[in-house]
Amino acid sequence: MSDLEENEKREEERHLIETEVAFHTENNIYMASSVNISGRGIKIVTEKPIDISIQIKENDKLVQYDALLVWARLNDDGSMEYGLKY
Repeated sequence: MSDLEENEKREEERHLIETEVAFHTENNIYMASSVNISGRGIKIVTEKPIDISIQIKENDKLVQYDALLVWARLNDDGSMEYGLKY
């Protein structure tokens, strides 16, 4: 078993889908605690993940999900990746 398979925590199988996704928050205000701060950023902790509404085009049909932002990662090229749970 590879390290990836051994450390895999996903409960559902993933499928590659290349499609446009629209997402927004409902202008909610979230309270957080600061963990650390520097001149270039801040790490915060929230009591629960941030609520986001997403629209995904699936089989030529626009589908809407209420999702939770559960992780974010800055890539070396400056792009961002986000993990959402719905």
